[in-house]
Amino acid sequence: MKKLLSIFLLGMLLQNSFAQCFPDRHNTTWYDGWISCQTAPSPNPSRGNSHWVQYNLGETYVLHELFIWNSNAPDLLDWGMQEIAIDVSYDGVTWTEYGVFTLNQASGFNRYEGELVANFNDTKAKYVLITGLNNFGGACYGLSEVKINVDNTVGVEENECLMANVYPNPFNNELKLSIKDNCTNKKIYYSVMDALGRVVIHEAQINKGETQEILSGSNIKGGIYFVTLRSGDVISKIKVIKVN
Repeated sequence: MKKLLSIFLLGMLLQNSFAQCFPDRHNTTWYDGWISCQTAPSPNPSRGNSHWVQYNLGETYVLHELFIWNSNAPDLLDWGMQEIAIDVSYDGVTWTEYGVFTLNQASGFNRYEGELVANFNDTKAKYVLITGLNNFGGACYGLSEVKINVDNTVGVEENECLMANVYPNPFNNELKLSIKDNCTNKKIYYSVMDALGRVVIHEAQINKGETQEILSGSNIKGGIYFVTLRSGDVISKIKVIKVN
């Protein structure tokens, strides 16, 4: 069973005694959301100068449902986006278009609960880019809030050519690594860094099919670590967790 978490990316949900009736309702103030009144160069060059908002999720996740609350200030409903393009990326440089979607105009009431816009269908990404293609006629473009349900068991950026079995994960006493090289047929190296980017293990060689103990729980603190594999220009990155 997948464990899901929700990433809230704009604004705040209104919580009060009526929340059980309208659990996802949104307030009607414009300053809690995102507004763009002037186009700017997009992180995705194919979008040119546009109204856009980019989200860095901090690490790679498996993405599921996308919910959006459109601009909900009563006198600024025409700022809401009507048609949007969604692009995703592993690195914030190379982008893949996920699709173009149509949003409904917000109601302007605090009972407004947003809408389910799309299901990413287990797409893996670290960056999500939303570009407004048109709005409801307003001078600016706006959104109140964005929520993405993600699988929190993933922090993997694996290349299909270079796969790894890193186990157990999470680990306590020792972490082992075995390699499956599907197509590079070159020397394979691994290194390990902590969540702050400090090197725990400098680059070392490992052979295809070989299993090695690469981390011992006795000499590192609990936390998040990243195992990076490299074979020529092919790189894979895997998140592992050390538990105390």
